[in-house]
Amino acid sequence: MIKKLSKAVLVGVLALGITATANTSAEAATHKVMWGKTELKVGQIGKVTILADTDLVKIGANGSLSKVRTLKKGEEYRVYTYKSSNGGLYGLGASSFVQKGSKVKYETPSKSKLALLNKEVNGGLVPKAGMKLTYSPSFTENTKRDFVTTVIKEDGYIQTILTVPGKQYESYVYNEINNVESKQIFSFGVNHTDWGLFAIEFPLIEGKQTKEIFYDEENNRVTQNIDVISTTSTVKVKAGTFQNVVIFKSKEYGVTFYLAPGVGIIKAVGNDGNTVGELISFK
Repeated sequence: MIKKLSKAVLVGVLALGITATANTSAEAATHKVMWGKTELKVGQIGKVTILADTDLVKIGANGSLSKVRTLKKGEEYRVYTYKSSNGGLYGLGASSFVQKGSKVKYETPSKSKLALLNKEVNGGLVPKAGMKLTYSPSFTENTKRDFVTTVIKEDGYIQTILTVPGKQYESYVYNEINNVESKQIFSFGVNHTDWGLFAIEFPLIEGKQTKEIFYDEENNRVTQNIDVISTTSTVKVKAGTFQNVVIFKSKEYGVTFYLAPGVGIIKAVGNDGNTVGELISFK
């Protein structure tokens, strides 16, 4: 695990090892909380996905239903209300409803999605176990690398390790651990070394500040405030387009990080505009 964050070593590695010019598409700072195909909004209680063509209906004065139009398979709609009449009706707004049944799938938003309505993130930024992630550049090397992920939970902390298959010591690690101040620390660095790319405190709230943590040359713990640029951006990289991306910039190392829920870092860009890490594929 990361023992400390060494500025001198890390900055030297990044300066010497990364020369690729940033070529990712600029992020569209939508500041929308996306949930699948739709935007999650205040007052929304859930969403329906249309599994087979079905009717959008209105309720008449006598309680009967009349068709407004056809909702197509694969479409998603926000749900604001629910009525138990007529076998169950999901209210989609504008006094229109879709009937509960086998033609629709109803879901409620997770706690993390609801927190994003306040632009707040408290976790969920690491890749899941068993994923294959391909980066080019790959953080401290200007080359393509394939990593597989392993998740370890023990002693009150969670480690997510990115390992190059067949090369035990060529790996990176995400750490999620509560410190002595009962603050949750989220970090990423080179496994089994002192090299850390970032260590910050949750929660991350868009437009607010959080603590960045590092150790100086005398091994003294240092903290400083950094800005959380976004928690709700949509960002396109070579691996695809990601929603609800967290963006922050390390003052200590001058690198801007982009992290997608359930995937981790999708992009990292230095002060000079050079890309120091980009996700090019994942599964």
